[in-house]
Amino acid sequence: MQTGLRKKQRRREVLAGLTIILAAFSYITALLLDFNFVSPYTTLQEDLSYLANHLRNQEISIWAWLATSLITFLAIPPYTMLFHNRLRALHYVNAVWLLGASIGFLLMGIAGLELHRELADGSLSGLEQADEQEWIKLLGLYQDELFYRRVGSSFVGTFAFGMGLTRFKIKRFPIIAMILLMISGPTMIFFNWYDPEHLIRTAAMAGILVGISIFSVRIINKGLEENHKGTKENPKGTEEIGTG
Repeated sequence: MQTGLRKKQRRREVLAGLTIILAAFSYITALLLDFNFVSPYTTLQEDLSYLANHLRNQEISIWAWLATSLITFLAIPPYTMLFHNRLRALHYVNAVWLLGASIGFLLMGIAGLELHRELADGSLSGLEQADEQEWIKLLGLYQDELFYRRVGSSFVGTFAFGMGLTRFKIKRFPIIAMILLMISGPTMIFFNWYDPEHLIRTAAMAGILVGISIFSVRIINKGLEENHKGTKENPKGTEEIGTG
């Protein structure tokens, strides 16, 4: 029976590792496909006219963020099950941050779809002849999209910091991942609101991706190795990630 429980736990580790790393890479993919049409060197009319001519790019960006929202949400159950018998509350707190990121990206996608619909319903000539109030309405929709993007990304940074704290509860948590997550998480939160285009924010996102990848690959490998070994027991009873 003990062997069966260990195998079940190893399967959980593999599933959790795959879903977490998939959520991380979906976030990076959405950032790469992100369509930013506002420039400080152009007028509002020029910005929105440019967007009206590139609606396909904006639509791809929207669906990339919606997919990220869904994948992030689906990563929550495997993550909480992974630490169910090892952590008391930290994994539930981190699950809340993941949920916040998922909701933020969902609301961002909804705002983006509304903006896309407003622009798709009107012709380019109609946009050029629109009054200033209509331009401001369209810009407001874009600002809502930008706000929810920052909210979702801030929750990602908070989750990264919370995951780094796992090292203090589970000693086998990779120390390099802990350092990257605990530094990069708060850094990305700060630059999300201070200067989203800053190079340091990009470096922080890379740090979070690397930290999560190290953690995920570690537990995937651990789960696959244990399943391959079958009934082999741990002679020293050392602490393992996610072991109940």
